[in-house]
Amino acid sequence: MTKVSVFVFGTDLVHEGTANVLDALQSRASATDVILAATYHDARDVFPHNPRHRVYRHEGDIAWFHSQPDFYEPGFAPKLADAAEGTDVLGGLCHAAKERGMMVGAWMIFLHNSRLATAFPDCATRNVYGDAYLSDLCPANPEVRQYCRALARDVARYPVERLLAESLHYRTLEHGEHHERYLIDLPGWARALMSLCFCQHCRTAGGSAGIDVEGLAQNIREALEPVWEGQPSAGGAVLEADAAKALSRFGHVRKSLVMSLVAEVKAELEPSGVELCFIDHAGAMAHVLPGVDADADLIRVAAEVLGIDAAEVAAECDEYLVLGYTDTAERLSAQLRRYREVLKTGTRLAVAMRPLAVDCRSTANLRAKIETARAAGATNLAFYHYAMMPLSRLDWIGEALKREQPR
Repeated sequence: MTKVSVFVFGTDLVHEGTANVLDALQSRASATDVILAATYHDARDVFPHNPRHRVYRHEGDIAWFHSQPDFYEPGFAPKLADAAEGTDVLGGLCHAAKERGMMVGAWMIFLHNSRLATAFPDCATRNVYGDAYLSDLCPANPEVRQYCRALARDVARYPVERLLAESLHYRTLEHGEHHERYLIDLPGWARALMSLCFCQHCRTAGGSAGIDVEGLAQNIREALEPVWEGQPSAGGAVLEADAAKALSRFGHVRKSLVMSLVAEVKAELEPSGVELCFIDHAGAMAHVLPGVDADADLIRVAAEVLGIDAAEVAAECDEYLVLGYTDTAERLSAQLRRYREVLKTGTRLAVAMRPLAVDCRSTANLRAKIETARAAGATNLAFYHYAMMPLSRLDWIGEALKREQPR
């Protein structure tokens, strides 16, 4: 049986009432599961049907459950959201969902965390010039890895079926801060190089692999110099053969760090039986991943920039979630076909779709994508996002899920 999940925010449950939200998901969207943003980052969203807000500014880097501070190093425990009004929203959701025969997934944001990166700048990612990116934590940092393990152990106390892990990997230069500005010509290859972390822990990991990390950093800075002079090369960074080989080896180190962190999070969940679903964020970041000109490029560039080796990461998880954020079933088919070619046999696949204007303007379009995901072997269809869609889109989901009857 294919599961049907819908993403929700804690504000949906607090402002509209958990029972009302779950009733709508079941009766209108035929949902079997609900996915709560148990932790979330800074954002500002338009809410079409929230009774209190039309435009909502999220309180960043907070939790919608009562965390156990003793699981964490001092200062790392997530703060309860002010909007939770003191309640354990995840706990209440689990109870209400169980009464309706629904399963709960805990959607967790791991390394995209401005609060912790600002409070503990040594844990932040740093570019080749040593500048800290205070919106992101580095997966090579032991303190950060401890935090990730604690977060997984914390949420595993709840009767959730899955932990859906977002940002459990390196991130890009873009899509981290508010009011980001790039007022010079900053081509994709330069943005990719500026996304690489050269913090002391990444340098140590590279050095342990036999890489001359400072030599590589110097070569990258030299390749970037024309950008700062306003004369970037359209053809890409000019790296000598040895530097290009070192960069490739550094990429393998980064992928290994991400894969091992995923495995550590999975190990924390095993005693509780909570499953780990890895969210491959590449499908939502194609616009900031350099050189993604075709569906086949997405996985390759995600490996280079985000450190996601899809096949190896999937082998450490129970489920692999692909973000099918695209406009046509044909493009989604090409994307999923490429993932199926890369992922190992037996990988359980989930596909997220947006029944929203940015991707979808009809039930026919949504139905075609659903059938495409089913044909690719997806065992879980996830729909993003209850808070941001007109309520009529729940009816679109319910209608599109019905298999067309033969004539």
